[in-house]
Order: sequence, then structure tokens, then C-alpha cells
Amino acid sequence: MAGCISGIQRNGHFGTIGISSVVPVTSTLAGFPALSGVPKSNKAGHQINNLLLWQQPHPLIFAQYEYRAFPSEDTLRKWEDVVRETANWMAAFAWHNETTGFYDIGPPMYPVSEDTNPNVTRNTAFELAYWKLGIGMAINWMNELGAEVPESWTTVKDNLAKLPIDNGTYSVYEGLESNFWTDPEYTNDHPALVGLHGWLPPTEGLDLDIAKSTAEKVWTSWNISNCWGWDFPMLAMSAARNGNTEKAIDWLLDPLFIFDDVGMPVGGVRVPTPYFPGSGSLLYAVAMMAGGWDGNEENAPGFPKDGWKVRAEGISRAL
Repeated sequence: MAGCISGIQRNGHFGTIGISSVVPVTSTLAGFPALSGVPKSNKAGHQINNLLLWQQPHPLIFAQYEYRAFPSEDTLRKWEDVVRETANWMAAFAWHNETTGFYDIGPPMYPVSEDTNPNVTRNTAFELAYWKLGIGMAINWMNELGAEVPESWTTVKDNLAKLPIDNGTYSVYEGLESNFWTDPEYTNDHPALVGLHGWLPPTEGLDLDIAKSTAEKVWTSWNISNCWGWDFPMLAMSAARNGNTEKAIDWLLDPLFIFDDVGMPVGGVRVPTPYFPGSGSLLYAVAMMAGGWDGNEENAPGFPKDGWKVRAEGISRAL
């Protein structure tokens, strides 16, 4: 673990990330539970935090964006241990389902929305997509270094379970009942399904038409009045990527997504103020909508063309 600790704690551009709370399976793995603190990496006490998976690939995204800003071998070397240990954990966590032939994620696990039974939750749509994206980025990272790519990475990436689909839309997780769209038990928390094509770029196996239909279904079926913080920028990024720029602006200006007189992000109906993920997500969404994203060469593709004049400088394109 020493190499991993060194690599993570020396990230000058992203600060220090706690490491002593990583899953202590072997010296080659680094798992990142939600809400791990610094400098002693204390974890928040609730069991949910240790069963959340959606944050696990985050270090791979941090590495990728630093490399875009500073494309050098030094950057590749600086993040090498972090990338390797993070991807090792992801590959090890996925397990081979002998019945289907695919690699599954969970159980136990909680999805982003934290509102399902962790003992039956498996193959959540957002986490599967993020797993495939993250491991793919780790493979590319090692290729850039000329380093060996573990066979397990490729095996898991190429054989992950398919995203769960039911009646033309993606499901929160595999096996969830078809009527979950009308069940408030599953439509009251983070609407992560819109992140499949919004926060995340298109991933291998994602059907863009189904992703768009899913996002539109979220707009009409989710209890938006119960959303808070980064939910609204995530909804905006989804609308922007799907070509509905007016809707993207509407989400950013939603009455529930507010900041107080000194610029602090208001927690809203669910969490205390200030809730800084609201600030970070707003910055990320506006940067993406103004600076663009991979595969789209338009100027400010996330903003409406009628009445908006947007200029962005010094912003890397989003993935």
C-alpha cells in the first residue's frame, strides 16, 4: 500500500485524499468508501457509506483531467499507482456469474440513490457504466506508460453485465420491478439514471436513444421536489448532452437549486447549508456546457443558440 499512499497524497492539483480507509484486502488494491475524511481518513459512521460504489472510479477521473491539463510523462507517473490500485480494486470487486457468464457488481451494494435493499441490489446501471469507463481509462493510462495491463482489467471490462433495461428505459438495478417508476420508494432520491449520458460520456454498450428516453422519463416520474444539491447540475448535463439546452438552463435555475446572499449553496430539503457539492457540480456543469465535451466541436454546446453569447477560455473539454 505504500506506493498507493505516496501516489495519492502527492497530488498537488487535487489536494490530499484519505487513504487509510481503503479496503485492506491486499497491498495492491485501493477502495474508496464514501465520505472518507482527511487527514486521518475517518469514515462517516453510517453503513451506507461503505456499501456505496459510485465514487470508486473518481480518482481515475481526477487523473484524466490532470493529464488533459498537463499532458506529460510526469503526470502519467504521478498518478500511476493511484490508477493501478483503483482499477485493481474495481476488477477484484466484480465477480464472475457462472450462470450468465458476465461479471456482476454487487450485492451487497447501494446505488447512488441509497434507497434499495443492499442485499439484493446488483448491476446498477450507473455503476456498471462508470465501472466500464473507469477500467477502460486505466487500461489506456497503462498503455500510455508502456506498462503491463493486468489481464483481469480487460476481462472484467469486456464482460461486465449489460445495463439493465425494462420497457425501453434503463432500470436502477437488474431485477428491479417494472413499476418502479411509479413507486415513490425508488423515485425520491438522486436520479442517477440521467448521469448515464450527461455526467458520464457515452460508454461502451450504452444505447443513446434509451438513455435519452430514460432521462425524459426521470423528468416526468421522479419526485424532483425532493432533489437537492448536485442533482440539478446532473440533470442539466444530461439535458445538454441530449440536445435540450433550454431544459439544461431550466435545471440550473430551478427554484430548489439556490445559493444564499454570500454565495453559499443552500442544502434544500434534505441536507444542511452549506452543501458544497452544489457549488462543485454547478461549476462542473457550466464548464462542460460552455467548454464542450468530447465528440462535440460546437461552441458552448450546452447553451441555447437563441439569445446566449458564450465564450470560454482555458477550460478543458469534458469527457
